[in-house]
Amino acid sequence: METSVYVIDTKPLEDKKTFDAWYKRVPEYRQKKIDSYTDVKDKAQCLGTGLLLSHAITAAGFEEGELKIAYGESGKPYFKNDLDFHFSLSHSHERAMCAVSDDPIGCDVQVIAPDADVDPGDWAHLESYAKATDEPLSSLMGKEHPFNPAFIFTEIDFNDPYKYVVCAPERIPDTHIFWCSLDVDAVKEEAAD
Repeated sequence: METSVYVIDTKPLEDKKTFDAWYKRVPEYRQKKIDSYTDVKDKAQCLGTGLLLSHAITAAGFEEGELKIAYGESGKPYFKNDLDFHFSLSHSHERAMCAVSDDPIGCDVQVIAPDADVDPGDWAHLESYAKATDEPLSSLMGKEHPFNPAFIFTEIDFNDPYKYVVCAPERIPDTHIFWCSLDVDAVKEEAAD
């Protein structure tokens, strides 16, 4: 499988009709996770990451229900019936992100807020590394050089107010980074039928 990164704007999913139409397309485990949120924006972000993961699964040649999600001791999700299919999910404000690979991988997206206490780029590096290595984020905080040199950071620029970072054993080529969009009108028409 080729390492790939997918990003989506989750703002359209805040519309109830659009949300409802796409919600039906994600697996039951993702619907349960979405249902655990009360805020519309949080539900949209969770749905967005689920849609991206579903897309990544089918792009890798699997059927949606073929891979079974489990959670490690740290809470990191993985596919229990294919330990060589690594993935990472992230969301922030109006963005969702998914990275997949044959190797351990971590991704993080952070909105750039002018009043942030922490530099979003620094935080995205820390969080993507913690996800790739399955190290607790708290164990990396305050260390001057907490990163294993076997991992490389790829910073992605979509010319928007977000920081996107992927941590993996190799740099992610631009040809494997995808901005995804929802066909909102087609889904609304389908929902109306």
